[in-house]
Amino acid sequence: MLKGKIKEVREDGTAVIIAPIDLYKWAHRNYKECYVDFIDSRPLSDKQRRMCYALINAIAEWSGSTTEEIKEAFKMEFWAEQVETLADKIFSLSNAPMSLVASFQKFLIGFILHNDVPLKFSLLDYVDDIQDYVYKCLINKKCCVCGKRADLHHIDAVGMGNDRNEVQHLGREVMSLCRVHHTEMHTIGKKDFFCKISL
Repeated sequence: MLKGKIKEVREDGTAVIIAPIDLYKWAHRNYKECYVDFIDSRPLSDKQRRMCYALINAIAEWSGSTTEEIKEAFKMEFWAEQVETLADKIFSLSNAPMSLVASFQKFLIGFILHNDVPLKFSLLDYVDDIQDYVYKCLINKKCCVCGKRADLHHIDAVGMGNDRNEVQHLGREVMSLCRVHHTEMHTIGKKDFFCKISL
């Protein structure tokens, strides 16, 4: 793995990257391709760290393990899933880059949704990538507002006279809402509902 500098980013989306290479090895092995891994220089924020620990603590309480055991186990599992991009980077929640911890946070949220881990807070307040969160709620049949069991809600109405069992969902915008939030959306309207929940 080499570390270089981005010298120029062109309008067509290509970049000039300067990195030291071993000319003998390059010529001998006839390399034609390489991986480029961007290094996020933004430091981890205290808020992001606290959010990760809140998610880890919830999983630890649910599982009966200690916070430290859960943190280390999940960091290793996350690393194993991301090994191609993380390579040798075993990260720390004290100094990891912001984008790496944001990915780890998404990983923890996915586990919580998939395994019905009970929470004392709304996951919506811990989400960095709203689209990913709404999708994970949808596939796990969880309300994206409160986390309770939910059903598919069509953001654009199916329409009168259509059979909901035969309607084609492909290409339609949907989300997962519990009965209470589904009713609330119909009562106050889509625009006001989305403003209220910050989606």
